[in-house]
Amino acid sequence: MADRGLNPINWKWQHLVTWAVIIVLGAIAGLFFSWALSPFSHLQGDKETLFLAWLHYPAAYWPFVGAGAITAGLAYYSADLLTGAR
Repeated sequence: MADRGLNPINWKWQHLVTWAVIIVLGAIAGLFFSWALSPFSHLQGDKETLFLAWLHYPAAYWPFVGAGAITAGLAYYSADLLTGAR
């Protein structure tokens, strides 16, 4: 049975770099989605200072960062499988 490119180890380096970039972008999107839902984002004051203070509570945003990274990575993986762009 021939390898159909299901294993990311056998992907070209361009696909691996793209996959890594999309995972990082998904994690960043998850971070900002978590910030939008955070009570810190609704307080009055300097938003930059509040954001930096909010970063000291990783339990508040790590689930969103992880979910964003996993969702983006799986979306790219499934799109790569469905289009056959290997």
